[in-house]
Amino acid sequence: MTDTKLPRFLLNSIPKSGTLLLKQLLLGVPGMQNDPFIGMYGHYHYQTEEKLTTARTLPDHSFLNGHFHYSKKWETFFEELKMKQIFVLRDPRDVLVSYAHFIPKVPLHHLYGTFTQENFSLNDRFKFLIEGGQPITSGVAFQSDISEWYRSFSDWMGRPNVHSVRFEDLMSSEENRRKATGEIIDFLWGDIAHSYNREELITKMTANIKPQESVTFRKGKIGSWREELNSDLEALFMKHAGQLLDELGYGR
Repeated sequence: MTDTKLPRFLLNSIPKSGTLLLKQLLLGVPGMQNDPFIGMYGHYHYQTEEKLTTARTLPDHSFLNGHFHYSKKWETFFEELKMKQIFVLRDPRDVLVSYAHFIPKVPLHHLYGTFTQENFSLNDRFKFLIEGGQPITSGVAFQSDISEWYRSFSDWMGRPNVHSVRFEDLMSSEENRRKATGEIIDFLWGDIAHSYNREELITKMTANIKPQESVTFRKGKIGSWREELNSDLEALFMKHAGQLLDELGYGR
């Protein structure tokens, strides 16, 4: 294989949608680089000039990762840098469950105080994320409901130079994983000439996936929400985000 340099690109994901899985997959490309200490998160107006400069100076054959809410400012920023984007999504119900378990483990999270208050149960966390609400921590902004929060990320889908990848396609079967990986390769390289054997590259990338090595990995299952959401919570979710499920193509 030659040292074909892939132009720098962006890995963007909805929280708890398989960021680590995609990072490992992408780092299976020979020579690919990602600095785990320079992730970027949130809205454009929260970024420091130092963070923006990091993105502007990112070298080729590397990627920047983070959770970027969609905005025209972000879209323009990455357009000007000519950076393609891999966008990762997952069934919103599984995102909800994983996020509710994750937040109490992260003291820096803006909902940590709300989720670790006395007598605030796991079901209370589910309900809060579904309905939205005002966090108890002073100065923390109102949390939108699950549909609005999810759409703040998923509005990236269908934008120019954005390729969407479903977590489920990477976890459901080896065949689907290889197919999804091949589509990522085709999107990132486009018309760039390289000497990689496509099937060998797919094998290298998929072999690099080791989710248990992540400190944030919990179960990584498809449909785990069925084991955790009771009928009342399911109904509440459908009230707030049933249309979202339909639009994304996730069954009810």
